[in-house]
Parts: sequence; C-alpha cells; structure tokens
Amino acid sequence: MFKRILLSVIVNLFFLQFVFSYDWLYVRDPQGWKGGTGTIEDAVISIKPRGLYMEVGLYLVFSAKGLGFTSNDALEVEFHFDLPEKAIVHDSWLWIGDDIIRGKIMDKWTAASIYEDIVNRRRDPSILYKRSSTQYELRIYPMAGDWKRKVKITYLVPAQWNASKVFAELPMNLLQTSNYGIENIYVLTWLDQEWKNPCIVEFPEIEFEGHSDDEFGDYISAVITGEAAFSNLNFALDAPLNNGIYLNRSEVNSEGYYQMAFLPSAVMEFQDYKKVAVLVDYDASNSSIMKSEIINTIKSDLNIYLTEKDSFNLILSQLNINRASDKWIPADSISIENTFAELGENPMADYSNLPTLLANGIDFVKSNGNEGSIILVSNSDQAGDYQVANQLIDDLVGLMDVKFPIHVVDFQNQNYEYHWIGGRYYYGNEYFYTNITRLTTANYNNIRSVYSFQSILTNAFQSLGGFLSSFDLHTSLDDGFCYGRFNLNDYSETVYLDRPVLQIGKYKGSFPFNIEVSGMYEETVFSNEYKIEESAVSEVDSLSEEIWVGNYIHDLESQVQTNDVINEIIDYSIKERILSIYSAFLCLEPSRGGEICYDCMDESSLVGIQESNIESVNDSLIAYPNPFNSTTKIKLTLSNVKNNSTLSLKIYNTLGQVVRSFEKSSNISDQIEFIWNGKNDQGQDVATGNYFGIVSTPEKVYKLKLILVK
Repeated sequence: MFKRILLSVIVNLFFLQFVFSYDWLYVRDPQGWKGGTGTIEDAVISIKPRGLYMEVGLYLVFSAKGLGFTSNDALEVEFHFDLPEKAIVHDSWLWIGDDIIRGKIMDKWTAASIYEDIVNRRRDPSILYKRSSTQYELRIYPMAGDWKRKVKITYLVPAQWNASKVFAELPMNLLQTSNYGIENIYVLTWLDQEWKNPCIVEFPEIEFEGHSDDEFGDYISAVITGEAAFSNLNFALDAPLNNGIYLNRSEVNSEGYYQMAFLPSAVMEFQDYKKVAVLVDYDASNSSIMKSEIINTIKSDLNIYLTEKDSFNLILSQLNINRASDKWIPADSISIENTFAELGENPMADYSNLPTLLANGIDFVKSNGNEGSIILVSNSDQAGDYQVANQLIDDLVGLMDVKFPIHVVDFQNQNYEYHWIGGRYYYGNEYFYTNITRLTTANYNNIRSVYSFQSILTNAFQSLGGFLSSFDLHTSLDDGFCYGRFNLNDYSETVYLDRPVLQIGKYKGSFPFNIEVSGMYEETVFSNEYKIEESAVSEVDSLSEEIWVGNYIHDLESQVQTNDVINEIIDYSIKERILSIYSAFLCLEPSRGGEICYDCMDESSLVGIQESNIESVNDSLIAYPNPFNSTTKIKLTLSNVKNNSTLSLKIYNTLGQVVRSFEKSSNISDQIEFIWNGKNDQGQDVATGNYFGIVSTPEKVYKLKLILVK
C-alpha cells in the first residue's frame, strides 16, 4: 500500500511538472523503476543566419550525476522539449566514443521497432521523434551510470524581423531542464558581410569575440553564465533590409527558391513616428509571471520595436500612480536605460489599481497633444462583470477629447473568474478588454491564446504603427513566375505596418523580381509595384530547399490526415531529411547498420566538450523533496571545508532575478543545509514554476534546479 501511495505521489508531481512545462530531462533504468532528473553537463549553441530562418546546432552532454547509479547500470536518457512552431529539425548526431554517428531518417514505426529491440539487447542507439507541431522527444541508450552521452540536434527556426533587428530565441528552455546548473553555455556564430553585430537582446553586456581557426575559419563566440543562463534569451543581428526589403535566392537541382521580408512601414512610407505610453497593472494573485519579468520584457521590446525618432512613457500602478515622466521620453537606448534604472526596487504594487491607472494614462496623452497610443499590460480581473465593465468604459471614453488606441496585453494565467455575458463565457477582464479595444480601434492580446508573455507583448508593439486592410501581395518575375508560396506570419486581410511579411516560395525564369502590393490604408486605396534587380538579391546555399520542404510538410501536417497525405509527408521527410510527425532520426552503432560520419564538423570542439566519466559527486548539492509544494531542504555536501568560510545560497527565477538569498558563515561543517519555504526575500509566496539554486563557496559554485508545484 505504501509503495502504491508513493508511486501515485511521484506520478502526480511528475504530471504537474509536465503541465506547466513540457521540457523535461529524465534518466532511468529501463529494466527497473529507478530514475531521476538528468543533468546537462555541457552545452554549446551554434547559431547561423539562413535568410528568414536561423539554423541552430545544439550540442548537449547528458549525465546521471547525483542519482546514485554506477558503471554497472545501463541507463536510458529521455529528453522531452519544445521548439517554436514551424521549426524544421533536419539532423541528429550521436557520439560513440570519438566517432560521430549521423542519424538515419525513416518512418517512425520502423525506427521505434529497431530502437526498442536494441534497448532490449543493450546496444547503442538514439532516436528523435516529433510528437506534435512544437513537441519533440529524444531517447538515448545505453548510458553507464558514471558516464556521459553527447548528442547534437540541428534545426531551423523562423526569425522575427523588425526595422532594425533580426532575432531568434535561444533554446534556454531546453537547458533549464538540467538538474545541476550548466557552468558555461557557449554561443558560436559564423557571419558574413550581410549579417552584422551579434548580441543577446536581454543582456547587451555579454560580449561576442572574434576568433580564427584553421578548420572552422573565422567565427564569433560568447559565453553565457550566471543569471543570464536562467533567462529567456534572444540572439539578434542587424536587419539586412534594403529600403524595407530583403530578398535572397538559390537554385537547387534546376529548382529556384526565394525568401523575402517585406516591411510595409519602411517600403510604403505611410507611418508617422510612434508615441506609446506603457501602463502596467499587476495583481500578484493572478499570475505566475513575476514583476521583474514584466519590466525586463517591456524594456527589451522598447529597444527592439522603437527607434530613436519614436517616444514612450512608463506609467505603473500604485496607490499613487507612478509616472516616469510628464513628457514624452525619446526612445533611444540611453533614455530607455536611464528610465528603467530610475524605477527603483519596487516600482509598482502587488494589487490592481486599474481604473486610476487608465485614467492617468489618458490624462497623460491628452496633456501632450492627444497624439499617441496606450499599451495596457495587466492581469487584473476586477472589471469582469458587464455592469462594472460598461460603466468603466463609458467613464474612460468620456475622459478622451479624441479617441486614441488602447491596446491590451492580458497576462492573467491563474485564479480566473468566469462571467456569462451575451451567451458566452468571458475570462477575468476579457469582456472589458475586448470592448475597450474595439471602441478605441486597438488590439486585445491575451496569454491564453499563445501561452507566452513575450509573444503577446510583441504583438502589441507591432500593432502601434497601424495596419493595412484588404492587403494583397503578389510576387513574379519579369521573365517567369513565382509559385508554391508560404507566409511564415500568416495574414488574411490585415497586415500591420511594423510587422514584416515573411514569405518563401519557388520561381521559374529569370530576374528582376517583382512585388505588387495593394490594399487600403486609412480609407485610401493603394496599389504599388516594386522591382528588385538581380544585383540586389543575395545568393544563399541549398538550405533554402530544406526550408521550403519543411514548410510544405508543416502545411501537410495541418491538413486532414488521409493515407495520401501521410504518404506524401513520409516521402518528403525521408527524401529531404526533414523530421515529421511520421518519421524519426535513428542513430545506430556501425555493427547495427549505422555509419560513422567522417565529414561531420564538430563545432563544439572549439570549446572542448566531450564524453567522459562524470565528475566526482563527493561534493554535491541536492534538494528533497524536489519537486515540492511548500518547503524543501537544500543540502550541500563538501569533501574539503575551510574554517571561517562564508557560503551563500541564492534562488533565481527563470528570468535570472534573485528571489531569495541565504548565507552561512564561520566554522561550517562538511554538510550544510538550507530550508526554503517557497517565499521571496520580502516574505511573499513565489509562483509555481522552475527555479535555480546557486551556492557559492570560495573554491567552487554549485547549481541545482528546483521545481515548485502548488
């Protein structure tokens, strides 16, 4: 009975972890039940611009560190992770000793049968599946209890574009699955004259340094350490737009492929300079997202989506509203940095003051010429009832001399109240937000639609420049035609001026390349043509074909799955080495039909990560219980302790902010314990989610992942 109850508790905790984060790493004995959270010993991220996509090569070294296994144990690694929608996985490698085995792609049923047969025979495979449009699973077997296994996953991810930057999210969510923190995360990139100035958007102080290697040529690298390793990070380059247009092409086996970015605001010159007041209202009980993440993400998007010619203000909810300035602030990077630096440690309350905040924001825009927009960032739910909402809307609109847009970013993701209004349910303040945005010709973005605060805030910023309705874009050649087009950011009748149209397609014929656009802007119909001469088109490599095929497979996967569609997906997947929901990458040892890849270039060798015995676990940092729902005991075991030493434990959230600090000093023993009750330094409960504990000693730093489940 006790074992049954214990197993039930473990399963429930495991399921709860799955609910709030699909990414998890588990190491187990497939012949028994023993297992635990695995560790990523080393990580290298190779990232390269590939037109509208970034190609990511993720090198990982797994271990069972701290789980009590020995060299006699043959373990299986299970790695479940998310990638962005429309990501294209096109390679998988497994190291066997010093040899690289490149994955074979085959239908998933055949691959699974071979893998399971080999696991039973205790041989050497890895298998990589695509479980859904965003979810993936990697399995590796065997791994001795005191050994490491090294892999590489290569994928293409759609980049995000604006007038100044092209950026893509680094796979930090995958790395944060590690039980023990990763000491250093290396980022490597190879650039040419078209792509310049690499940076980490959230941590611009992280420096990229140039290097030269006889085998790998000139490359640029950076090291991510400390709090940055626990954050969501974006890698960015300067946007290679030419008068608002980027176009590349490649020809593969007599087929022509192109990739195009078309930024309406830069090409069509419709837009005035932007002015935006960002209003933030925060109810600590209604969201698992911390205030620090809200503030840092707003700061990042101001830098990304506004130019030096634009203006902003920041207005935060307190008992007395905290307005950064009574005048518009220039949106240059220095002014943005200074504004946020002056906010102080606690710039907004933990309770909602939404009506007063909105009234203050409207007053600010009125006092500065009625020119500008508002972005309301809120998780309040106090105006959910239709009577309250309608009265508040009337009062707010009555304050306006001229209606101006109030865009809403609703990030409430817990403690919903439901309101039945007009034959449907509304969540929280949804009825109020829906109607205030309609009346002010603005947009409502809620976290329930995409489950990402970064995404809904980005949508709001891209809405500021207005939109083109009934928009149509057609591409052709002077001598030929274009076909097989895919739009990476789907549009139907509305295109936002500041949101580039990203399109890939095929062509037959010869350049120049023609772009025809038509639609309506502010009740004025337009029709324009743009001609791109061959000399202005970038030449790229054959990955354009894989990008097109990846989008074709994604389109097929979204259709009704008939046998014909499934066979088409499998055929293209195997022919082009593109992972689909019906295929798998399988790495086999040579004696089982695998082939050593002699021309696979191991970029991680530039920083020297490899398989080997894991580090001694005589020194260890563990937590029990973990996951936990109220209190956990964090225990550090040291083999060599100096008297009069001082130890500090800091608990970080996934954005890299310290939420709780501990310190022990003088005459410490070889076993030191800390008790964390799931509260921050102010005594407030922190939200459900992943956290990271770091203990610093004079000799070494120890890292540990903590999972809080409420």
